Amino acid sequence: METVVGSLVGVSGHTEDTKYDLIFTTQRVISVLIKHPLDVPYQPRIAEIFIGGKLAHLDEERQREKIAQERRLALSGTLDELAAAHPLNSEIPYDAINSVEVTRGFFRSQLKFNVTESAAAGKRTRFTLRRQQVPEARRLLARVLPSKLKKS
Repeated sequence: METVVGSLVGVSGHTEDTKYDLIFTTQRVISVLIKHPLDVPYQPRIAEIFIGGKLAHLDEERQREKIAQERRLALSGTLDELAAAHPLNSEIPYDAINSVEVTRGFFRSQLKFNVTESAAAGKRTRFTLRRQQVPEARRLLARVLPSKLKKS
């Protein structure tokens, strides 16, 4: 039976303001979209002319945070339901992963999954980590994919 081993919360996707939660199970890693820039589309307002775009941007950011909190609260149900809950959610079975690496750079750290070509189609395989998440990422990967974890 598949069980959850751990998770990394709030890792970045292809942009810094796209956030995912990575759920590591005994059989796969599931990326669940939490926050996306298009969650609240830009809507020009007359008030921006008078009070400035900065206040409007803060309002949009508050709306995105509210959506992110609602998505996290909705993280219930089966793991299959989580993977299918949003078109940008994805899963990578461990048997499709050739290797995994956590790199720690000066400006950013990354979690990179090297997956087979058939498994990579349409799936996010690279995530940006906060510096504080690197030890937890390595610990989780050593637990679920010890033979595929590259030393760096």
